[in-house]
Amino acid sequence: MFLVIFADECIMIGKTKPSGRRKEVFGLNDHPDQRKERSTKGEFSDKIGRLSRSEAYRNFCEEVYGYRMALFNMMDCEQLDFLYQSIAPAPADTILDLGCGNGSILNWLNCQSGCKGIGIDQLDCELFDSSNPSISYRKGDMEEIQTYEVHSDITISIDSLYFCKQPGAMLRYRYRNSRKGMYLFYSQYLFENEAEQRELLQSEGTRLAQTLKSNGIPYTTIDYSKNERMLYTRALDTLRAYRHAFEQEGNLDLIEQKIKEDLLGKQLYEEGRARRYLYRIQPDIE
Repeated sequence: MFLVIFADECIMIGKTKPSGRRKEVFGLNDHPDQRKERSTKGEFSDKIGRLSRSEAYRNFCEEVYGYRMALFNMMDCEQLDFLYQSIAPAPADTILDLGCGNGSILNWLNCQSGCKGIGIDQLDCELFDSSNPSISYRKGDMEEIQTYEVHSDITISIDSLYFCKQPGAMLRYRYRNSRKGMYLFYSQYLFENEAEQRELLQSEGTRLAQTLKSNGIPYTTIDYSKNERMLYTRALDTLRAYRHAFEQEGNLDLIEQKIKEDLLGKQLYEEGRARRYLYRIQPDIE
């Protein structure tokens, strides 16, 4: 989980929690939401770039998540291995990753199988690992995927659909155009501990589940909540052990921020206000 903290609120993958702090001015001519969106992207891009270059962060990811690659989501080796075995990609297959970040998972899938990959994200192109000729990157909005000439056999989305304002049309389009199905990893968090919101934590009640059902997209789920809860605890222990290494790289500020993020995630699980699921969608055979 990655969290961006502003003066007046903190944003955790698309959800907000008031902090009571004074609101700061980010610009003069734009709508506040536009200023906030640009600030979010800028801070996240800076974080992705710096940590992708960090040797300490790759060591941290290997110890916590099980694979030596820069990960910016809540995937561990159990989830990654299951994804690979379920997809069973062939060298002729192309995998589309919606919200691909730096492309680490696409590159990992390619190394395992020889498949091709296409990543879509709004990060600057230089943040994407372009060293692999089998993997291409398109900077753009995943909600506008219908307007791109993108052809793929499999669609994956890993902790990225939170940033879609209206994902229904995009998911319908990918459902019709993913020959070997879709795999959507999604965590649901509740920042306000209200009883009427508890249904959002059930696999059938998350915002993603509601969108899939309202668009006539059938799915099955796997509960990975235990994995995510364990990752928060493991990450906190490991981050503290790597503090000196990150400080030597000049990345101590990012790690201190991540500690705050993981403390919040751990707290949400302890209070029963977080769940994680994989939504598996079989191909549309009509």
